[in-house]
Amino acid sequence: MGVGSLDCDVLVVGAGILGLATAYHVLEKDPKARVLIVDKMGDVGQGATAKSAACFRAGLFTSHTNRLLSYTSVSFYIDIQKEGTDLGIKQVGYLILRSEDQFKEIADVSQQLEREGMLKIYKKDELKKLLKMNFEFDGDEEAEILGVKNVDYGLFGYKCGYMDADKLAFYYRDEIKSRGGEFLFNTTVKKILVEPEERLGIPREPRAWQKVKFSGVETNKGVLKAKQLVIAAGGWTAQLLDPLGIDCISKPKKRQIFTIRPRTDEQKALLYTQGFNEEGILPFTILPTEHYIRADERDGTFWLCLSDEIRPFSTDEEPEENYYYDNIYPIIVKYFPQLEGARVDNMWAGLYMINSVDHNPVVFKRANMVVATGASGSGILKGDAIGRMAAALLFDEPYAELYGGEKIPSDKLEVVGRALEEEKFVF
Repeated sequence: MGVGSLDCDVLVVGAGILGLATAYHVLEKDPKARVLIVDKMGDVGQGATAKSAACFRAGLFTSHTNRLLSYTSVSFYIDIQKEGTDLGIKQVGYLILRSEDQFKEIADVSQQLEREGMLKIYKKDELKKLLKMNFEFDGDEEAEILGVKNVDYGLFGYKCGYMDADKLAFYYRDEIKSRGGEFLFNTTVKKILVEPEERLGIPREPRAWQKVKFSGVETNKGVLKAKQLVIAAGGWTAQLLDPLGIDCISKPKKRQIFTIRPRTDEQKALLYTQGFNEEGILPFTILPTEHYIRADERDGTFWLCLSDEIRPFSTDEEPEENYYYDNIYPIIVKYFPQLEGARVDNMWAGLYMINSVDHNPVVFKRANMVVATGASGSGILKGDAIGRMAAALLFDEPYAELYGGEKIPSDKLEVVGRALEEEKFVF
């Protein structure tokens, strides 16, 4: 397929997880479809996908939609690894640490999830036997100023952990190629092309009364034409849709990860905390302040992050080292004093495409174009299910069949008439 050609059935803009999963499932439905995936980077998954913490919590939700999207996607990934493709999955668990007041807000939901076998509730005395950290801050004025809360409970999610985002992206890439799909990298999409469904040859087409189609895209390498489009451009999706007057109710916001390398015996002991999982490593830990720590077994580092809300919506991806020292380090060392003096070893930033309405993915179809966006930080977690829904919409199927056979309305994540269940297990 060359630039300017019209021998493409489906053109996918964006080679992150959402675009890859959609292309994969399009080819699963129609092996003869001519599918082209374009991306401004040099390979698949090099945007937000590569910069993700790539963590997952399968089914650790209360809403039926969240459970379906997460559980089926994670089950798909786990089974792929069981079948021999290494996706770097480490089922280390989630450890959600809560204060007394925080736990009260989710106690009923947590107890229900425990009865269902999804998690285990640890009380403080039990945690003290497993974790070397500070639990109480009563009388600590600095802790009060920093908003540091006591640790009274720990909620441990079983089918949770992290994976290698690159390996997942490469899996989809290789499967797409084996099915005849093609890629065009280092290609920046500048705009989506609009044409009348039936050209009349009159000036200024399409006019308001004409039915339109999205015939392709203009790129830095020329025009690409296709019968159908999929827009899965991550943080740049809104920039492509806004000129068309199409609202994806999602905007990009920077999220940053900082890594520190343990250098003392106490720091190494924290990394390799025993008693929670078979890996013998600290679970993915979320503090009462919402800071999180990922103990990365591959390179022996801690990954640290805090999502800040008062931050401009933008496509800025430059990490800010001061953010670590101002907003992460002072709180982390309150809870884990053994990390005192820990300096930044590496850092990067990527984009969350945030749907502020309900923080669920956004998948919809307009004319011959499907949009998949708004994952709000759960692109990998729910990616395979999102891809199945987008592919079903592309083929005008009323239901998408998720991994394992359960079905969901393909327009469940549509913008218009959106009414998803409230998620009660929020942290």
